[in-house]
Amino acid sequence: MATWVITGGNRGIGLELVESLLSKGNKVIAGMRNPEDFTLEHANLTTLYLDVKDTNSANEFGAKIASITDTVDVLVNNAGMMDGRWQSFEDVDMEQSLEVLNVNTIGPMRVTQSLWPIMKSTPNAKVAMITSLMGSIDDCMSGRSYAYRTSKTGLNMITKVLSIEGRDHDITVTCYHPGWVKTDMGGEMAPVTKAESVEGLMSLINNQTMEKSGKFFEYTGVEFPW
Repeated sequence: MATWVITGGNRGIGLELVESLLSKGNKVIAGMRNPEDFTLEHANLTTLYLDVKDTNSANEFGAKIASITDTVDVLVNNAGMMDGRWQSFEDVDMEQSLEVLNVNTIGPMRVTQSLWPIMKSTPNAKVAMITSLMGSIDDCMSGRSYAYRTSKTGLNMITKVLSIEGRDHDITVTCYHPGWVKTDMGGEMAPVTKAESVEGLMSLINNQTMEKSGKFFEYTGVEFPW
């Protein structure tokens, strides 16, 4: 039984991951902002309060996990938010942009830092960053979404840097584009179902190796350019 920690585990891809992992016999710790409203119950599920925008919250999250387990096999940094997809540069809301960067870029770093001591003592521990193709500089053709694109590009760089540091501790760190998924964030026009995305993500994460650490993959297994 592996122990997985999922951020943003109450909806969308995060919830689909939680349900799929539980169905396969894993132990799951799900972080979310409103655990009191979460109705899913399972013997192998623990829900904890987590606001990835807040360093104290992330540290308390890590401390609570350390009090209930001495191993974290997989951390999936899934929590995130969109920006306003502004029509022009003149329309960009700078305060909202800072919030997007805080959630999508610094948030995963906060959570990973809080769990790093446990993961250093867990054999073959894995960190999976849920990023986006919109974070690829090479693929940027349509513009717009300044904050969201920048936040995911930053997350990709953090993934690369952390993968280098993780080598000395047998920790792999890889980032994944889940596809354009039919969720509240992705919208009804999205072509990929949550089940399809999560099936691909779980297969890739389960087979995450040091050779694949620090790289950028789609849920299908295709490697993307930075």
